Amino acid sequence: MATPVGNTIIGIRGAPITCVKEDMNRNYRGIWYGDSPFNFVFPTVLAKVIVITLISRGLFVLLRPLKQPKFVCYVLGGIILGPSFIGGIPIVKATLYQPRETELFRTLAIIGGLYAVFLVGVKMDSSLIARSAKNSWRIGICGFLLALTVTSTLIFTQLDHLPGIIMRGPFVFYVPLSLSYTFFPVVAEALEELNLMNTELGQLAMSSAMLNDFIFWFFLGLSVAFKQDTISHSIRAMFSFIVLAIFTFTVVRGRVKLIIRKTPIGKPINDVYIVCVLVGVLFMALASDFIGSTSLLGPLLLGLVIPAGPPLGSALVQKTECFVSEFLLPLLFVQVGYSTDLKIIRNWEMFAKFQIIIVLGYLSKFVGTLLFSLSCKIKFKSAILLSLIMNIKGLLELINLHRWIFSTYIDEQTYTQLVLSTLGVTMIVTPLIDILSRSRTRLDLSCRNRGLRTLCSMPKNTEFRILCCVHDEESVHSLITLLEASNPIESSSICTYLVQTSELIGLAAPLLVPYDKKRRKLKLAFSASTDQIIRAFENYAKNSRGPVMILPFIMVASYKTMHESVCRLAQEKFIPLIILPFQLNNRYSGINAHLRQFNANVQAYAPCTVGILVDKGFSCGMSLIHFSYHVIVIFLGGPDDREALAYATRMSDNRMTVTVTVLRIILLRNVEEEESQEATEKSSDEAALDELVVEEFKIKNIGSLSSLWKEVTVDDVVEVMNTIRSVEGHYDLVMVGRRRSWSAMMMGDDEMMDFVENEELGLIGDMLASSDFCGGKVSVLVMQHYREGVTTTRSGSNKSLIEKVQLLTRHASR
Repeated sequence: MATPVGNTIIGIRGAPITCVKEDMNRNYRGIWYGDSPFNFVFPTVLAKVIVITLISRGLFVLLRPLKQPKFVCYVLGGIILGPSFIGGIPIVKATLYQPRETELFRTLAIIGGLYAVFLVGVKMDSSLIARSAKNSWRIGICGFLLALTVTSTLIFTQLDHLPGIIMRGPFVFYVPLSLSYTFFPVVAEALEELNLMNTELGQLAMSSAMLNDFIFWFFLGLSVAFKQDTISHSIRAMFSFIVLAIFTFTVVRGRVKLIIRKTPIGKPINDVYIVCVLVGVLFMALASDFIGSTSLLGPLLLGLVIPAGPPLGSALVQKTECFVSEFLLPLLFVQVGYSTDLKIIRNWEMFAKFQIIIVLGYLSKFVGTLLFSLSCKIKFKSAILLSLIMNIKGLLELINLHRWIFSTYIDEQTYTQLVLSTLGVTMIVTPLIDILSRSRTRLDLSCRNRGLRTLCSMPKNTEFRILCCVHDEESVHSLITLLEASNPIESSSICTYLVQTSELIGLAAPLLVPYDKKRRKLKLAFSASTDQIIRAFENYAKNSRGPVMILPFIMVASYKTMHESVCRLAQEKFIPLIILPFQLNNRYSGINAHLRQFNANVQAYAPCTVGILVDKGFSCGMSLIHFSYHVIVIFLGGPDDREALAYATRMSDNRMTVTVTVLRIILLRNVEEEESQEATEKSSDEAALDELVVEEFKIKNIGSLSSLWKEVTVDDVVEVMNTIRSVEGHYDLVMVGRRRSWSAMMMGDDEMMDFVENEELGLIGDMLASSDFCGGKVSVLVMQHYREGVTTTRSGSNKSLIEKVQLLTRHASR
């Protein structure tokens, strides 16, 4: 602790009270008057915040490759700045750690903790427990109970040898409780940093941890009574807390619902309401502290009555989370670290005994979760990974410890030991989770039946299942048009799994649930246009020429892990084709970058064929009475082109409304080119598969006036480009495969792809999507066959189609 100025006396429960002499000059006038800024509170606090930010951010940069979470770096920064290291230097202690500045800094840190707990309540979706499987309940509660039993037994038997636990009575039970919890917000934040939130294991871990949170808040509410000195005071405090909770869940919740009802759909929440809620956080903290409870309970209650997701929950998170998590909360973490004094550890016998209890508590949590996971028939490696996840510590543990030391429930050595144990287990567990999650298959997809997840191998006269992702209303028209062109007939109906996606804002856990307009509880998680989008598809299904079934889903997830839910749904429903819209609107470049990366991730992990639809907005009129659609397929060969031709073959059956033109480009290979025997055999196999798909299309369309076949033989890549550019006709859609093997034969693939702006479309798809092809009025569907090892990169170049052709010309002339 800082050296006191003036006299120090002992207050209630042994807490030190420091008497500080008031400065003669209250206002800092500047160095020109001979005033030192470090003799005044405000400049000193500013300097301290700057130093803390620089050191903590520097540690985060250094430790980030080791997958250490942010809070670990902030607490380590506080320990470095604390009395154990830099803060122990006399000149630094006298300059930055005077009692006045320390008290103000502690107040700011506590305010940061209040708003952090409030945001925890806002983002917590209590319905997750109802949606959780029984296995997650069993794993979460059994692991918690085993750890609680072991630590409670050890602590109560060794209580006489643990003088660091100052507060006795019922409080002693709270120490093993704190070692046994796994907090949902802590797990969610760690999984988000490790990109594991949307994995099956991540979903199971969050569901298992959710029940622990309710147990914690229940016992925290009971502590209102336990912390009182007499029974009468306990009864009054508990009664006051119950009244506060009832007031919050009735009156305050009613006001919150009124705010939401007054806000028009699709419009942002008025800033006045945001300010009122944020001031309400401080009011609730004051009220809960006033009745003798902890100041954390009030903000938590207020956060719980605010519905998660849009409009109010998302607005609060968007406007406050950055400031709270990146500025106020680090102050709390640093305060925790600064209060940790390694030099205070003197009773090594007590330290050793208590450390054994802590380690056994963590081990019992690990073993309990592992055993009950295996009993639920979870694979051994996945069970180990889940057990490690359930031992992650973070924000709420540190807030709880800080509250204990501030209230003198524990002494400084016990506090230091608990903080170091929390840091140690997290620093060990987090990298292990990252290593194990990378060594296992992220999506845990089965290798069986993957060959059936293609259009070429899909059995005839069976239900045609398509998964369509919709981000906004702009892509609705083109997707409905494509579905109608896909030829829904009685013998092969179309079943569309429609996934309406939204970014994860205002929710702690991702959401993927079937859409049900009647379920008002889920309505708040929808975007403003969700009802209109799904209603448009349902109206189409009712008026389609053939049988079409729409199964809508709502997905709220982070863009960087959103693909995992989509791929898992495709795997579970045996879907052979995923259709993704491609965003062309540059007004939302930030959103477009996330959506394009989402498309690339789906291509990399999908267990089936993926089609990316580039809508130019000039498609045919969507009148089902006078529907007509003109499609051209550019076929060069290869697995991706075969998928495009197989899709066109299905479309060609709809001869009354769809016309299909196939342009086959045969690229003659250089006779002087030498190939290995293995490459020659592979090329022959690919050519044989190409011919099978070609013959199927030709036989199916013998005598058909709505299907046209063209073949062009070219000598080099330049002629390939010229042939594509010369395509003329009034087409609504051009289909092409996203393949790179033919270009790799002619030149260095890496050099060629440097000129591709949208690598997820492939070389030809990127050229067709440019404004130079057919005046930019033809939509493009780029098909990719499932294959292992697909990688995607992002190119920052912005070359036109002419520059691409010039590059090809230079290589061809060599």
